[in-house]
Amino acid sequence: MVAAVTGFPGRSRRRPHGGPAASRRYERRRPEKTPLHKIISENLESWLEWREAAERPVPGYVQDELRGYLECGLLCFGFARGRCTTCGQGFVVAFSCKGRGVCPSCNGRHMAQTAAHLADHVIPPVPVRQWVISVPKRLRGMLADRPRAVAAVTKIFLDEIERTLNTASGVTAAADTPSASRPRLGGISFLHRFGSALNHHVHLHACVTDGVFRPAAAAAGCDAPPTFLPARPITQADLAALTERVRRRVIRWFRLQRLLAAAAAADMLTWENSGFSVDASVRITLVDRDVPSYFKSLEHLLRYCARPPFALQRLSVIRGPDGRIARIRYVLPRHKAANWVGPGRSRKSTRPGANGVVELTPFEFLDRLADLVPPPRKHRHRYHGVFAPNHKLRSAVTAFAIGNIGKRSDAGHAGEAHATGCCDTQAKPRSHDTSRIAWAKLIARVGEEFPLECPNCGGDIRLIAFITELGPIRKILTHLGEPLEPPSVSPARGPPTDWGEFVQVHDDRAIFQGRTDELPVIDIHSL
Repeated sequence: MVAAVTGFPGRSRRRPHGGPAASRRYERRRPEKTPLHKIISENLESWLEWREAAERPVPGYVQDELRGYLECGLLCFGFARGRCTTCGQGFVVAFSCKGRGVCPSCNGRHMAQTAAHLADHVIPPVPVRQWVISVPKRLRGMLADRPRAVAAVTKIFLDEIERTLNTASGVTAAADTPSASRPRLGGISFLHRFGSALNHHVHLHACVTDGVFRPAAAAAGCDAPPTFLPARPITQADLAALTERVRRRVIRWFRLQRLLAAAAAADMLTWENSGFSVDASVRITLVDRDVPSYFKSLEHLLRYCARPPFALQRLSVIRGPDGRIARIRYVLPRHKAANWVGPGRSRKSTRPGANGVVELTPFEFLDRLADLVPPPRKHRHRYHGVFAPNHKLRSAVTAFAIGNIGKRSDAGHAGEAHATGCCDTQAKPRSHDTSRIAWAKLIARVGEEFPLECPNCGGDIRLIAFITELGPIRKILTHLGEPLEPPSVSPARGPPTDWGEFVQVHDDRAIFQGRTDELPVIDIHSL
């Protein structure tokens, strides 16, 4: 009935997979045993000192992220205490650092929380398509440190997507149509500053409704919901036309902002391969969009768009004869298994389906990791079209999201109680923050395992205390047999061993290098 009234397509009951996987037992994570924790703890201080000596100091927020990760998930820094209501078994859960760019656990929580909120409370039951754009390398460096340039490229890209969807939906709006009455798309954009090989690559992902929302006619009243107009399939001709329009508008903006010379802009317009790449091949239908565990679901796509810069399971270390970490290996996804050699890359296997590998020194890895940490107080995703916070259709469109059905309130339409008219929304009750989801629900949603279920009897676990004082922490950890101290952080060390074999020798004419065993022996008592 909702689909017939609102114009939204009906949701199919078919499921393309065999159902959820069997439940598994939750186990507490131990970050101190992971390769990432060992890399940072053994090389952080030396790397910071090396950057200072090279006059390339590390930003303060990056240092805070790295030091905060070394305390994340360790019981010796505090924990929450739980107790089974049935058998009385006790449990402890370590605190997290709530970081934004380094900690895999906190990044995974942010990814899952963002995807769950968007799928449940923002995007209504309509088809969704992913749009991806990357710009030429000449412009990527300008996007890295210029937020205005990123905002301009995002606006141009979303404007052209809306223009393409209007054409594909059969909408022919007159030029003098007011902006409030024009059909609009609904989209969420994600700015990615990283590539799949731990490289700095600024590009944009956007999850956009595969169609546009047309506002109801003025005669229908303020309560009339908008109508969704689905788009026809996007063709290669549509993509080529969109890419060309985006290319010309972006180059023109950079030229007007004097970030690109007129001669360089004219030269870029003559390139046979423009360097602008737009992809729109991923489309989520209504058949499988509401199955979180299915790889073609909407939530799976949103997790991919909100994913962290690297995957912990692809990281490994190689230690040298002295026991220190000599090389760091990062395995690339299978679709990156081309046979070529680049900076920081070893030659990849030509075997079909083989993965490429990136090998870095510890300092090179920390350099790349520092570049991928997002700046503080910067949004990692933005809303566009009818999903924008101040759009007049946002509440009407998001009310039909799967998590908002049945929660609409008509308290603001009580008639005589409001003298300002039926559209007065000041008296509507404020809803709770749906963007924050309990960690136990997120783990159950992602891993299909509920952490607050007792593994002994299956009873409910209730959190009874948060332990933050040193005395109780040490007593409880001693009883549990857990370590009382965090893993040691290696102090800053000197230059590598092969550099230490050479020292500078000064005389009156020049400075030359000599070996330590060739220097004359000096009796300090004779001085």
